Amino acid sequence: MMSLYSRIVVGLFCVAMGQAAHAKWDEERDVTTNGKEVFVYYYKINEEGHKLVLDKYIKRLIFIQKDRLHKRTVNQIKIDGVEVEVMSDPFSHYPEQTAITFENKDEVLKKLFLAKKVEVYVRYGRESGLSVFQIK
Repeated sequence: MMSLYSRIVVGLFCVAMGQAAHAKWDEERDVTTNGKEVFVYYYKINEEGHKLVLDKYIKRLIFIQKDRLHKRTVNQIKIDGVEVEVMSDPFSHYPEQTAITFENKDEVLKKLFLAKKVEVYVRYGRESGLSVFQIK
C-alpha cells in the first residue's frame, strides 16, 4: 500500500515540475476560427517592447517589433550564449512580424524552453541591432 502512495506522490511531483519548466514563458491562448481548437503559444516581452513568440506547432519563433522599418532579417540568435544559425522570413500581411526558423527544430525548441536568455540579432538593411529577452 505504501508503494502506491509513493508512486502517486512522485507522479504529482513530476507533473508539477513539468509545468514549472514552462512557467518561465508567458502563456497566450488562441481559439481557431471555428472555435473548436485552442492553441497555446509561449511568449516574452523585453524592456524595449519587442515580443518573442515560441510557436511549438510550426516549430519556429516569431519576432515582433512595431517600428517604421519593416524590412528586417534575423540570421542568428543566441540561446544562453550559444549561437544558433537561423533563417528568417517576414510575414506579408503583418510586416512587424518576422518568422525565425531553424534546421534542427526539435533540439532548438528544447533549448528555448529551458533558456534563461535569448538574444536576437536583427538586421535592417546595413544597420544591425540586438534584442535581448530574459526568461526567468
